[in-house]
Amino acid sequence: MSLKITHTFGHSAGVVQTIMKDVVRFGRAPDGDVVFNADYDRDASANHAEARLEGGRWILVDLQSRNGTYLRGQRLADRAPLAPGDEVTFGLKGPRVRLEFTAPAPREASAPQIVAARPAAPVAAAPPPQRPAAYSAPVGAPPAYSAPVHAAPPRAVPVPAEPAGKRVGQRTMAVMISSAVDAVRGRAPQHSAQELNAHIDRQVDAATAGQKRTTIFLAFLLVCALLGLGGLILWSSQSNESIDKLRSDLAKLPPEDPRRKDIEGRLGTLHPSNASFGRNLYDRSKKGVFMLAAGGEGFCTAFAVRPNVLATNAHCVVAARKHLGSVVALENEGRAQVSYGVSNMTTHPGYRDADANALTPDVGIVTISGKSSIVLDLATRDEIAGSGAGDDVYMIGFPGRLMDASNPAATFLAAHIGRITNASGRPGAFADNWLIQHDAPTTAGTSGSPIFNGRGKVIGINAGGYLEGDDETIAGKKTEVVKASPYKFGMRIDLLDAILR
Repeated sequence: MSLKITHTFGHSAGVVQTIMKDVVRFGRAPDGDVVFNADYDRDASANHAEARLEGGRWILVDLQSRNGTYLRGQRLADRAPLAPGDEVTFGLKGPRVRLEFTAPAPREASAPQIVAARPAAPVAAAPPPQRPAAYSAPVGAPPAYSAPVHAAPPRAVPVPAEPAGKRVGQRTMAVMISSAVDAVRGRAPQHSAQELNAHIDRQVDAATAGQKRTTIFLAFLLVCALLGLGGLILWSSQSNESIDKLRSDLAKLPPEDPRRKDIEGRLGTLHPSNASFGRNLYDRSKKGVFMLAAGGEGFCTAFAVRPNVLATNAHCVVAARKHLGSVVALENEGRAQVSYGVSNMTTHPGYRDADANALTPDVGIVTISGKSSIVLDLATRDEIAGSGAGDDVYMIGFPGRLMDASNPAATFLAAHIGRITNASGRPGAFADNWLIQHDAPTTAGTSGSPIFNGRGKVIGINAGGYLEGDDETIAGKKTEVVKASPYKFGMRIDLLDAILR
């Protein structure tokens, strides 16, 4: 039985889904069946509730959600049966859906049995009954009464073949075969087997001729689609290779070289085409991303660079050391069931935690007690050198407001590189340009998130954001107000070379 879900309130209001499953899970977790927006529908938990088909009835079950599940305006204690048209609200002011049930399509009727007709038994003569005086037989009509005769066996009327192209069901095919059998038997019993086969072949060929043409046409379309897909893959591969080569050439030229303008123009006309890149990147990387937590509260993001080594920020390592051995690494979307103890925490030798006004290499590593199922792919030196302003970048991390150590679910972010500079904010030599400025809307919990380039390679570690001061008049006095800048920064991934052994 299918379940029709109509979103009536929330970020997805107006969206209609039909799901053919016995268990349908609702929540903000990306692996759910009905996924609410992680930023807008905040009253909903990651795994909020489930609709379960039990004994032919739909049952709504609350999964110990933080803000409760409301059925017909009443908060659900644990579980309750659903009726068609019921509205369910996830959290008192959270997203709301209307649930409707649709029955499965009825099964096609089974083919009727074919039973040969038997001759009727002889009818004995009876004395003519008394007729009314006014009755007279019609002129030219045969005698009304005659000697007893045997009734002739009934003969079936042949069923004409269905028009070419029309779909033929099991019942129709059975009637056609029955008609063919009766027609052949009545016409030439001595050749019934041969004529039966020939007649059935003609009937089936006539009925399926259109289906054969449709099958050939669909096969032709499939071949064309496969050829087109192959051409698209080839073009995309060549485009990506051209982009990589141009970026490599550009990185080798000094800033004043006139050839840079030509290469930059050619780069502007090439764009890697992959509409599903972000989703594919998240799916293949999500199990290599971890939440660092202590005392049931998350505080930073980390990711696997080796099976038992996670990379993060140096300031996250400093925070972890203050928890005195109680820090754990929780696997993304592991429902807090995949948890490893953290030890052997190391920061970059150039990091200066005490100097709050200076930007120093804010990278570090921790060792975990188990092994990550996924190790992220780190960019090479040439790939890092090919990165520049305007490039698309992506991050996977745990925003502080959405951190839930009982069910860690990371957020995927897309952004652009603003520029790559040295610690003073000025372009310099490649060895000094380890500060990656970007425009992703990151918060405290995303510190330590991996920064991916357009090829899915990690080029940096998200570290923090700038603070900006503005003069504002408050209560008649001019006051400097410090605000968070929309511009954030990360550390180049190869800074880890100083501490990875």
